[in-house]
Amino acid sequence: MSSIDAIVDVPALSEWLGLQTMISKDCLVKQLTDWTYHEQRLHQLSAKCKRFKAAFEKDPTFFGKCHTLFQEVAQIEKQLNALVQNESKLEKESYNELLFMKPILQPLNFIPFLLPIWAVIRVYLLPGLSLLFPILILIAPYLILSFVFHIPITFTNYMNLLHSMISGNVQAVMDPQAAQKLQTSISPVAFLKQFGVILATCIQGIVQPYWSYKHLNSIDDIIKENGRLVIRCKEIYMTLKELLQKHGFTMFACPLPEFSNERDAVARIILESSYFKMTLKYIGALEVVMSMANQEEIHPVRWVKSTKPTCIMKDTYDFQVDKKKRKTITVSFHHKSHALLTGPNKGGKSTVLRAMACSALLAHTYGCAFGKATMTPFRKLFVCLKPDDLPGSKSRFEREIEFTANTLTYKEPILVLIDELYHSTNPPDALRSCQIYTNQLWKKPNVVSVISTHLFELVEKSNTSIQRLCVPAKLDKEGTVQFMHVLRQGICKISSVDLLLKSNGLLC
Repeated sequence: MSSIDAIVDVPALSEWLGLQTMISKDCLVKQLTDWTYHEQRLHQLSAKCKRFKAAFEKDPTFFGKCHTLFQEVAQIEKQLNALVQNESKLEKESYNELLFMKPILQPLNFIPFLLPIWAVIRVYLLPGLSLLFPILILIAPYLILSFVFHIPITFTNYMNLLHSMISGNVQAVMDPQAAQKLQTSISPVAFLKQFGVILATCIQGIVQPYWSYKHLNSIDDIIKENGRLVIRCKEIYMTLKELLQKHGFTMFACPLPEFSNERDAVARIILESSYFKMTLKYIGALEVVMSMANQEEIHPVRWVKSTKPTCIMKDTYDFQVDKKKRKTITVSFHHKSHALLTGPNKGGKSTVLRAMACSALLAHTYGCAFGKATMTPFRKLFVCLKPDDLPGSKSRFEREIEFTANTLTYKEPILVLIDELYHSTNPPDALRSCQIYTNQLWKKPNVVSVISTHLFELVEKSNTSIQRLCVPAKLDKEGTVQFMHVLRQGICKISSVDLLLKSNGLLC
């Protein structure tokens, strides 16, 4: 299959579907790359789309309830993104303050009630003890003297002795009256000099535990908030599962384990993030399927068996065109498997090819299509709508040659969609190259192809087994090109070159 970027603008499709979660957009990209041509799998995909559409018609509130839950998951996903990604060293160290992140200690996170007890010890008990420590240092000797050694000493005498020892007046220690006299006669400046270090130590002993408490309490609040989100995510999963079961659908069992509390939930998500990622993946994949089935103009594909490849698209469209301006197209490739597409620039040839390519892609990855489609499974899809679709450093023409040559190597059914084949070389060489390629391509019974071209000789000389499709236009009385933006049988030779030249000031 050609690259996804060559077929569909995935961000635009995500927005058009109204996807809420980031994981749903990742699931969409992954599923679009998972092209399958196995009949049983394709029938299962189409049947799933059909069942969801029937469920939405039976209960109009079904999708709305799920959509509200998807919105809530999107908010949870944003807030918990750091937990499921590789956290920075700073975040890891912060969580390590209250959770056991060291490998040898990690099992402790899952012992019942240990994390709440540890949080109380770290947040409240240890800072509280640190706050009391300077006071205990000063008071402890008095308590020991009074209650352990039973020495008769008053608290006032003890403070006088303590003051004498700190001030360095050893003689005052032996003379309590001198110590008391020294205390009453000391000036404020001398007091600050003598007790400055002690005061600074005491202040630090008070401030440091307080800031430690504030820091740890903030971390604990964050952990509990994240834990509540994780638990809520599991509740949403279970609610989705119940909603699906009521409408006859089944959903995988929730990968998330049981959580005893918010801290336990965070520890498990950090240490066992694969379970959370898997939960989000299931929700995201469900959101994509339900959002597609909820679109009125997307329908399940009808798969048929046929001896030759078949592709019939009715009322298909390019989803990127505004709905008010959109015009649907209908194509049928069964009796005639190939078509040449003509029309003026800006007439809608690329829109036709893009609509077909997007519908074929959705058909083989989600079992549905824009409009109604009937087809046989295709082994591969080849799309070339713009120069960037052809990777490599060679010239555009060289890459086109390699691209088209590759389409001739498959024996299984393939779908080929090319916009303006070989237009990057001179007209005579382009015509000759187109004739050489198409003569080989059209002989293959396993190919359905649509090729747009401005080489009218190629179209006119092609045999009658090749469909001639066009996006018609007409000239009004003033010679202005009127684009019709529809798809019809025939050849359109109207040119819009003068219109483009005039619009850019190159022609008066």
